[in-house]
This record gives sequence, structure tokens and C-alpha cells, in this order.
Amino acid sequence: MFDCHAEKGRLRTAVGIFGIAVASCFFIWLLLGWFGWVPSMVDVFGVAGMRTPAAVTVAGLLLAAIAFWEW
Repeated sequence: MFDCHAEKGRLRTAVGIFGIAVASCFFIWLLLGWFGWVPSMVDVFGVAGMRTPAAVTVAGLLLAAIAFWEW
């Protein structure tokens, strides 16, 4: 009657896409900052604060990796 596997699959796909979107935002910001179209991450966070966007990017990629595991 209920297809739990399909529901879990949709949730995992949504979580994986969210993780990729989070990581992509910081990656695109990095590229745009190199060309000078937006403020650089170093200008915004400082050298010591670069751990914050790096941690968010790695967390997004880990979330996507876990969500898309055995897909």
C-alpha cells in the first residue's frame, strides 16, 4: 500500500540536491571573486575566517555524498 522506499528515495534526492546547491554557491562565489565581479571571500571573511565557507562547502559535499550513496 505504501511505498516507503520511494519516499525515502525522494527525500534523499532532495537532501543531496540541497547539499550540492550549498557547495555550488560558495564555488561560484569563489570564481566570481577571482574575476573581481563580487567581493572576494578573503575580503568578506578575512584570512582567519576562511574556515567558515570551507566548512560549509565540505559539509554540503558530505551531505550530498551521504544522500547519493548507493543511488
